[in-house]
Amino acid sequence: MNDFKLRISKILISRYTNRWIILCIDLFLSAFAFAFSFWIMQTTYALENSSLPTFYTLFVYLFLCLITYISLKTHHGVIRYSSYHEIGRIITAVFISNLLFYLFLQLIYPHHLSGILFSLLIKISTFTFFSLIIFRYIIFRIYHYITASSHENNRSAGLMFGIDADSVAIAQMLNNNRQSPYKITGFITPDSNACNQRILDLPIFFAKKDSLQSIIHSYKVTSLIFSTQNDLLEEKDRLVQAGILLNLQILLARSPKIWTEEKKDKHSIRPIQIEDLLGRTEIKIDLLDIQHDIKGKNILVTGAAGSIGSEIVRQIAGFEPKTIILFDIAETPLYEIETYLSDHCRDINIIPVIGDVKRNECMEKLFRQYHPEIIYHAAAYKHVPMMERHPSEAILTNVFGTKNVAGCALKYNAEKFVMISTDKAVNPSNVMGASKRIAEIYVQSLAKHIDPKKSTTQFITTRFGNVLGSNGSVIPRFKEQIEAGGPVTVTDKNIIRYFMTIPEACRLVLQASVHGENGEIYLFDMGKPVKIDDLARNMIQLAGFIPGKDIEIVYTGLRPGEKLYEELLNNQEITKPTTHPKIMVAQVAEFRFEEVSQRIEELIALAYEMKTIQVVQKMKDLVPEFLSLNSIYEQLDQKKMVETP
Repeated sequence: MNDFKLRISKILISRYTNRWIILCIDLFLSAFAFAFSFWIMQTTYALENSSLPTFYTLFVYLFLCLITYISLKTHHGVIRYSSYHEIGRIITAVFISNLLFYLFLQLIYPHHLSGILFSLLIKISTFTFFSLIIFRYIIFRIYHYITASSHENNRSAGLMFGIDADSVAIAQMLNNNRQSPYKITGFITPDSNACNQRILDLPIFFAKKDSLQSIIHSYKVTSLIFSTQNDLLEEKDRLVQAGILLNLQILLARSPKIWTEEKKDKHSIRPIQIEDLLGRTEIKIDLLDIQHDIKGKNILVTGAAGSIGSEIVRQIAGFEPKTIILFDIAETPLYEIETYLSDHCRDINIIPVIGDVKRNECMEKLFRQYHPEIIYHAAAYKHVPMMERHPSEAILTNVFGTKNVAGCALKYNAEKFVMISTDKAVNPSNVMGASKRIAEIYVQSLAKHIDPKKSTTQFITTRFGNVLGSNGSVIPRFKEQIEAGGPVTVTDKNIIRYFMTIPEACRLVLQASVHGENGEIYLFDMGKPVKIDDLARNMIQLAGFIPGKDIEIVYTGLRPGEKLYEELLNNQEITKPTTHPKIMVAQVAEFRFEEVSQRIEELIALAYEMKTIQVVQKMKDLVPEFLSLNSIYEQLDQKKMVETP
């Protein structure tokens, strides 16, 4: 039976099937319609043979059909894709061929009753038309039956996690759509009371790691589908981990409410990424307050083409600002974000500006021309090893650049200046972190120094850890190494980091900017720290490989300035809560602006002179907790310890 189906399928699917075969079948069906109509006229109405044209006129009729079918190319269409256009062409061909045949009969049999001829032709036309249409419909149905049966056998069996309304709806959609690559064979749920029941006539299994293997074996399951991100995160250390070890494909589905008939299954179900497992439940923010803060205003984003800056820009665009000024030194990524916004945010005035935050005259011109009311300062150098080699550039961009932008915000009476900082500023062990801590100190001391009667500009700092998928971060690097076949390089087996997705980090930045108070440093709840070694192993397993067997993990040693772990607070800092559960205020040591400003000016002067050792020494004087790790600058710490009595 399967061999027969295969042969028929090959015939139907072949794009080179001879069109003359279709024409011959059409002529045969036309001949059958003629003969059947002739027989009906003879038997039903009991007419004498002399009242009808001779049966041999069939050959004339077939000749006229042949000419008409060839002229209108009724046999050129691919039958399995027949459409209403094909029906129209067949109607036209049948009408013309029968009209020509009627005219022929009138010439040959002028004394025959025209009513009898007309009745005969009506029957011939009707039977011919339906014969041709039914033939095409039968071929169409056979083709779809065979291809659907073939596809059904190729669909992979999957388990749907959960028995809520969304999970059941997704399972039903998948099973009803034969073009879907997935077929749900059962549900799996953490609710033990629901097991041994059935939904959609499919079994419900209790979600236990121990029983998962037997379910996979019995039902030949190859995938496990989650309907929500929250379910995925709740099961990531249990069912997801067990599924990965058993070589199950772990999939995440979109809500059935946003599935459309045209795009069903194309983007609605996808394999999970490592970012899905590192994410958290969706962070809620006060959208109305943020919109009230941003709507109708001129917004400046420095570093707008970077990972954080570009996401801030995208999110701001959803709150109806009047103007977004995109400021960045990188030409190509700036063009890309401008193009994206121009295509998706036509009602917002988008102004791209190429410039450098180190050039004060550039910032002055921008503020004079566009008068931004809210500034999100994301422009910075962030790569630890690179800045360890170039301390002067770290100071000029991260400190002097911040000083320039903050100074212009104050001078031109902007409403808010929001600085993006990092957890590496806490007890810094590298140049990059120390430069960001000095920038924090400058912004905070400036905020405390200004007279609120003379200026209403608010200066707010936000501090968070690593963001997933940012340019040059560990996850894109691991992906590249896995795609290349390994090895995956980890600096240390025990190294840990805090992670946050770029969108949730930017949401919290917007939230903090709305409710933040002048001079405060805001921390974000970064969740639990992630062991980088575990991250590498999970990514290898998600790619379908076995760590240590298919792809090796190599430990390269800590890089210059790199810590085993990052901190969001130092030992002397404490936090106090805010109205948002994910945002806290760091109660940090305060500095006198006059003293800080003078020392930073001296630091900037040294940076311009490219006096590397003096620059780092000055940084350590400004930030006493800055102790270098795995760096050539450790000698400065040792020298300081010797000099300290």
